[in-house]
Amino acid sequence: MRIAFINPPLNDWHFSRSQRSPGVIKSGTMYYPYWLAYATGLAMERGHECLLVDCPADGIDREAAIAKLRDFGPGLVVVETSTPSIAHDLETVELLKAALPKAKFCCSGTHVTSEWKAALDECEALDFVTVGEYDYTISELAEALDKGEGTEDVLGLAWRGGNGPQRSGERPLITDMDALPWAAPVYKKFLNPRNYLFTIANSPMVMLISGRGCRARCFYCVYPQVMHGHDYRTRSPADVVAEMKWIQENMPEVKEIVFEDDTFTSDRARAQEIAHLVKQEGVTLPFFANIRVNVDHDTLAALKDAGLRQCATGFESGDATLLVNMRKGQTLEKQQEFMENCRKLGILVHGCFMVGFPGETRETLQKTLNLAIDLDPDSAQFYPVMPYPGTGAYQWAEENGFLATTDFAEWLNPDGGHRCVLNLPGLTAKDLEDFCEHAVRRFHFRPRYMLRKAVQAVTDPQEGVRSVNAFKNFLLSLVNGEKAQPAPVLAGKAIVDEAWGARTKVPKGRMEHVAQSEKEAA
Repeated sequence: MRIAFINPPLNDWHFSRSQRSPGVIKSGTMYYPYWLAYATGLAMERGHECLLVDCPADGIDREAAIAKLRDFGPGLVVVETSTPSIAHDLETVELLKAALPKAKFCCSGTHVTSEWKAALDECEALDFVTVGEYDYTISELAEALDKGEGTEDVLGLAWRGGNGPQRSGERPLITDMDALPWAAPVYKKFLNPRNYLFTIANSPMVMLISGRGCRARCFYCVYPQVMHGHDYRTRSPADVVAEMKWIQENMPEVKEIVFEDDTFTSDRARAQEIAHLVKQEGVTLPFFANIRVNVDHDTLAALKDAGLRQCATGFESGDATLLVNMRKGQTLEKQQEFMENCRKLGILVHGCFMVGFPGETRETLQKTLNLAIDLDPDSAQFYPVMPYPGTGAYQWAEENGFLATTDFAEWLNPDGGHRCVLNLPGLTAKDLEDFCEHAVRRFHFRPRYMLRKAVQAVTDPQEGVRSVNAFKNFLLSLVNGEKAQPAPVLAGKAIVDEAWGARTKVPKGRMEHVAQSEKEAA
């Protein structure tokens, strides 16, 4: 069957849909559509003729997307979705279906995994929805349609039946990760690496997934909570390094490899084996990875020696109680130790800080900013918690009346950037947004920080060019960006009391409930 995989347009925005918090990013960041790419690669391997179209990256509007699909003539169209874009995504499905009435349409992604009933109810043109990891679901769906067979036995699939939306059983998580084709050849065939940007990596770059799932239980993190679960299911070191070498030999324009695993160092022995093989196989491309603070010095040293240039690390909060409430599984002391190790080894760190957790106050906000300045990573970001459906954070916010709006279209500001949707006791959504805007300026405009970056630009010109380009994009967003409208203030909210500042138990995400159900059934 001919299958078209499409990352749909959203207005004329450079909308980065596949990242953990989809939106238009001030630095200009644009993620690869890696989940679509892996599903595309598997479908091609199974004999299907495929097309992958990334509209936001390529600047393709709806009309141009329709023209591409008409030329290709697909029997199945897979449309990636996200929470803040869902209304627009479903509207796009309606338009595409009108242009290609004979094709079947299927939506994928974290949002429809959680809200599959609503998606099918709201969009008559939508034939199917994938629930969870969809690599094999799409291929099996296409094969059933090709043979004229029923699709009820395809696991991880939802559809509109006679009595409304219904779904098949839960699809087991993929355990043999080496069985999935590489993403890089799919990128080379369908995408232009120069259309993607990760400002804390050298450009052009490619994004790979070496393992899915995360052992941590952070109650807000959308992919482990909603789709991939909390076991770290990995590709073998040999398979990972072989793809890195393929990129080096077949995509000469690529300057860095970005590993988008939730926690690349979750399996320390595996991380060290990857580092060993990188050197053994002569891979010289630098690489980037997401790393938690609980990694040991020796693993960091091995990765640095193999080419780890920079990592992103979720420090999140400067308050010990909030770290417990969010189920972060790390301490303030570990954060300091991690930064000391990275500084000694020469690994650059991009610090991630978030606000809006259970127990957040103006005092804890200041603690977080103080921590960022004290840790002094190479760069930092400050974001409000985005409680996406299917996460424990969404259930917590919904049950306690903390959601400023349940209209997902309002989760983006007029520029397409993130818009805080939490009104907490003592802190409105605008308070949290204003703090993030203040914090990012306060951190990056410090004389000490700017002097350090100037010295870095002289001693390491490549890093200097990367930082200057990122800073330029950031300044342009400050000058040209349209300010978000204040989120609605809900009446009758709880007041700040002792209970708000205490340790609290937060709900579990969708995948934790799935794992629990499977355990009980066994």
